[in-house]
Amino acid sequence: MNPTVTTPARPRGRLRNALARLWHRPFLTDKDRLVPVLQTMNREELYTLAGWCETEANSRIEGELLDVLRALVAPEPVTRIEFVTDPNHDDGVYWDDESIYLHRADGTVEPFDFPEAGDAGYEEFATADERFRDLLADYSRQDPPVHGAHLIVDLVSGDFTESGRYCLV
Repeated sequence: MNPTVTTPARPRGRLRNALARLWHRPFLTDKDRLVPVLQTMNREELYTLAGWCETEANSRIEGELLDVLRALVAPEPVTRIEFVTDPNHDDGVYWDDESIYLHRADGTVEPFDFPEAGDAGYEEFATADERFRDLLADYSRQDPPVHGAHLIVDLVSGDFTESGRYCLV
């Protein structure tokens, strides 16, 4: 005997159009339209929804940071970028956005030389640099490092690896 699988029918006509208008991005980001829906939820449901949104937003930080890091060092033959901690950040210990070490394909390691105003390509760098600093702070906030740890971002594989405290990588 072959079991049959039934799937719910898709909404048709006016209902489908109404649902399409209701559940699209402008609805979800328009406070005036979303608040009435949120008011129907209890506190526990609101915290659950907020948790899902925060988890989804945080899951995107590594990928966005990786893209920005690749853009900042291109076209240099850099395979990994290393960060150390900054214990003096306003919110506690963060990954330091000023002490960055480039691991090159030939095995050499050197500090990142930040371009300065007036250098060729500075304007493009400045935009990416601001985005990089924001993303690194967001990454630090979601999982604060221990002072003295090192973060290695592999630009080839996309892996983020945190070493132990004061470990030489």
